[in-house]
Amino acid sequence: MGSPRKRDPFRMECSVRAALDVLKGRWKPSILFELKDRPRRFSELQAALPKASAQALSAQLRQLEEDGVVARKVFADSPVRVEYSITEFGATLASVMDGLEGWGAQYIKRQA
Repeated sequence: MGSPRKRDPFRMECSVRAALDVLKGRWKPSILFELKDRPRRFSELQAALPKASAQALSAQLRQLEEDGVVARKVFADSPVRVEYSITEFGATLASVMDGLEGWGAQYIKRQA
């Protein structure tokens, strides 16, 4: 299943570090953006994030699931269907992500 996840050792001592530990990862913000409006299948996430390898996407989805931000639901269809969605707890990140988006837009303008 891969190597164990590296976590910031100060995660439980600082709430900002704890939040950043959940969000850090090249594809996590994009995954959360894609899931904010509706559940998605893995193949839909791959199509939306074509530069993300299947391995990286899978690993980051697992991490988000471990953190209680994303839920994975398996349907007993034939073939088996898996959907990912934002959890109720994960939905509380919406305002944080909106704030980061606004800050990022200002940062990009300043760098131009």
